[in-house]
Amino acid sequence: MRKEKSEIVVHHQNFITFIHSLKSVDESRLRKPIGEGKWSVIEIVGHFYPWDEFVLQQRISYIFSGEHLPKAPGIAELNDQSSLQARTEAVENTLEKCIHVRQDLLSQLKQIPGDDWLIPIQINQSTLTFYEYLKDLMEHDIHHLNQMKSTLENRL
Repeated sequence: MRKEKSEIVVHHQNFITFIHSLKSVDESRLRKPIGEGKWSVIEIVGHFYPWDEFVLQQRISYIFSGEHLPKAPGIAELNDQSSLQARTEAVENTLEKCIHVRQDLLSQLKQIPGDDWLIPIQINQSTLTFYEYLKDLMEHDIHHLNQMKSTLENRL
């Protein structure tokens, strides 16, 4: 397996493991904002799966078909909707949806041949490889994972 593909696959496996670990955290800790005017841990989790669904449905198949990529949803709107849903639904539902969709994404990514990870793609005005696109998403994940870990460690 190419190192680029391996890096992304391992990240997603670790991500899923971390989200699973949140099932053992008291709900009140998951629902408390991570800071003044910030989302809670569960709201952060809740915003991952709509974006994973977007990548699954509106990016991967289009990237490799050569078709024009569909327009991305509005970031603020999608994030607002997903955080509201995570605030109002059962914590277990939010965690399970996040895990399930990320597992689907991981499964799709594993099927993509290693050399395809270096194919240049055009997104808006940017040209980057499929790997670079996924690495940007991974870095976004890592930012939020670090926020959640720090918050939960500080509340012990």
